Amino acid sequence: MIQSIERAMKIIDVLAPDNKKESWTIAEIAERTDLPVSTVYRLLDTLAFFELVEQISDKKQYKLGYKWMELGMKLFDKLDLREIARPTLEKLALEVEETIYFNIPKGNDSIIIDRINSPRNIRVVDPIGERIPLHIGGPNRTILANMQPQKVKQILTMLAVEGDGLTKMEEAIADAKEKGYSISFGEKTKGTVSVGAPIIGFNQKVLGTISAEFLEYDITDKQITFIIEKVKKAAQTISEQLGKQI
Repeated sequence: MIQSIERAMKIIDVLAPDNKKESWTIAEIAERTDLPVSTVYRLLDTLAFFELVEQISDKKQYKLGYKWMELGMKLFDKLDLREIARPTLEKLALEVEETIYFNIPKGNDSIIIDRINSPRNIRVVDPIGERIPLHIGGPNRTILANMQPQKVKQILTMLAVEGDGLTKMEEAIADAKEKGYSISFGEKTKGTVSVGAPIIGFNQKVLGTISAEFLEYDITDKQITFIIEKVKKAAQTISEQLGKQI
């Protein structure tokens, strides 16, 4: 292993922002990395030249530079969401034995971009490419729950959700935000239940939702609880793979 790169990565790990501290002095970095102050200073100078770190001049402290965001966005543009999510979706379908969907937001709708069929003979199947208005179904509510409020208001206005319907929708969205999932009964297809959880990527941006859909008559409360936990866990796994900060 090249020593200078190893040492630089130790510094980067220290500078990675958290909720407690956003910038560090050279002395603090040296203490956390067990590196000499002179070494830390020299490496910071090189990292700053390539915009990988940034000095806050008035505080004489350092933080990560915006080059990381630029690199991350370039990588994100090349990601194939279906390819990344599919192994987890396939595992989820086997665990819950129901049909699994992956939807992404597009305008006032969500679009099904992938589907893993249930291993059971009797199953619910909606076509890939189908567009579903964002105010319909629990999975879509998890998308709305993770959008900016002004954007949500605009979408619901465009979809003509108003009056008591708007009040109920806002309450349902708030509930989805609090719980991290949403469940709906027969909103899109009569006699079916859908459980969805959001896919959150870099910078806490909502990228879509995954869901399990099944027949209402053939399910128990215990099974629903099991499916909810499995869907939430799978959504968290995919979100982490797509850059969500833990």
